[in-house]
Amino acid sequence: MGAMFLAISICISASAAYGPGEDEPQASLYLSSYGVDLIAVGNGQMVVEMDVIGTGTMSKIGVYSLLIEQKVNGTWSEYATVFGIYHSDFYAYNTISYLGEYYFNGTAGVQYRVTMTAYARNSTGSDTGQVTSAAVTCHNP
Repeated sequence: MGAMFLAISICISASAAYGPGEDEPQASLYLSSYGVDLIAVGNGQMVVEMDVIGTGTMSKIGVYSLLIEQKVNGTWSEYATVFGIYHSDFYAYNTISYLGEYYFNGTAGVQYRVTMTAYARNSTGSDTGQVTSAAVTCHNP
């Protein structure tokens, strides 16, 4: 019983170690890790940096969608949702990993965050996983 409790405690601690913007651990037979970062570049421009790593060579790997939220009056609300189906550069083919960027214009002084849905597919199946970035305040120079 004591060993079982220790094993459960270790698993909980390991999963709690991953915070916003950090790569998530392997969650499936298809996704090894995935992460998203949001950076305020200046002049109201924001960049989303995305990475998805498969467990092996995937026929299609990348970003299914980005949910961009803004904080208005203390509440997070949808600013935009961007789907990979409309952005051919959101996917890579016949490779183990995907790295990409997506730029958008925000409003200076407003906080934004991004939830990325990662995607990987090979001949045996597919899977998705989600991760949310840390909140970042948009700014001018």
